[in-house]
Amino acid sequence: MMRDFEPADNFVPRVMAAVHAYEASRCLDTTRKEALLLSRPMRYALSAGGVMLAILNIVRMASTFIAPALCR
Repeated sequence: MMRDFEPADNFVPRVMAAVHAYEASRCLDTTRKEALLLSRPMRYALSAGGVMLAILNIVRMASTFIAPALCR
């Protein structure tokens, strides 16, 4: 049964064209994301956000030691 199967003449080129188009679309989307994350303004924004969170965390930890002394 399967030995009698004959694919169409353009089967392989058609499937390979679809595979190449799919891979190109995935690669283009990934490249945009990587370009955004690796851009200089984004690196500065992420660094500034990390510094702000670190400062807030230091203030939070310091307030756990200072607040009980102020309440007495």
